[in-house]
Amino acid sequence: MRIVLVLNTRQTETEFEVEYDPPHTIELIKQGIKSTGHEYVFVEADENFAESIKAAKPDLVFNRAEGLRGDSRESHVPAILEMLGIPYVGSNVLTTAICLNKAWTKKALLYHDISTPKFYVCENIQQSQRINKGFPYLLKPNEEGSSIGITEENLVYDKTQLQIKLKHMINEYQQPILVEQFIEGREFSTGLLGRADEEPEVLSILEIDFSKFPEVGGVFGQRAKTVLDSLEHYVCPAQIPQKLKDTLEQVSREIWYALGAKDFARIDFRMNSKGELFFLEINPLPGMDFDTKENDLSFYPYMAMKSGYTYDMLVRRLLESACNRYGMKL
Repeated sequence: MRIVLVLNTRQTETEFEVEYDPPHTIELIKQGIKSTGHEYVFVEADENFAESIKAAKPDLVFNRAEGLRGDSRESHVPAILEMLGIPYVGSNVLTTAICLNKAWTKKALLYHDISTPKFYVCENIQQSQRINKGFPYLLKPNEEGSSIGITEENLVYDKTQLQIKLKHMINEYQQPILVEQFIEGREFSTGLLGRADEEPEVLSILEIDFSKFPEVGGVFGQRAKTVLDSLEHYVCPAQIPQKLKDTLEQVSREIWYALGAKDFARIDFRMNSKGELFFLEINPLPGMDFDTKENDLSFYPYMAMKSGYTYDMLVRRLLESACNRYGMKL
């Protein structure tokens, strides 16, 4: 079988390219694919992708492409692959399009009675006039992943602060801004891994220990993930009661099915002082970085490691999950 890895290679350390895969991650996935005994090919997800993938003639694509531009950029590669009839690892066009849009994700999950913080979407300053209570709010670019554009400075406590920050972010990111009620409390992340003919496996749950970096004010944004990043800030497996663990696993699976996620996903939650859980975001293309020397570890493979997987085993499981959906044998 010819397995083609498709992604966007990180060329710079700019904020936008933080979602792209660095060379060490590409090498790890390459070795994982080759360990299955199948042929490995690499194709860059650039503007020549349609021609490149046809020339590569893959039997299966390991898709990690974030896309180049547009509010549905994560759907571009899946759309081309579906048009060409090429099987691939990961969620489909509709799921990736919805999940990149924070507000539409929340709307879909509210239909399924999944709790999420109160939110508004503002395309201009005038639309913020309707927000008069419920402070504090956290502002986020509505169509970005990997906490792009999110810092502790985005936390606003009154309408004046809201409008000043909103104006700046609309100008900076050129897209609608999600104004989300800030939930004080604990933050958890779950990783889901597809299984043949079974419910998805929920990997070891991770908790962010904000007491280790109080300077971020409980906001797990870009500064927390990059400048201040350290494994000391994370507890995995999370030290939580069995009842809470069961609830996080159950709700995570409900979200997986509600959004039609496939093969892998990572989901973030907040829990307030009353023990109420709130969905924050889902990433259907979770990071796969695992560079222990540079302390550059994405949550998803870290949770997999804590669940007993090696990196090669994780790659194999992802390939097996996709093959099962297409009636293929790895």
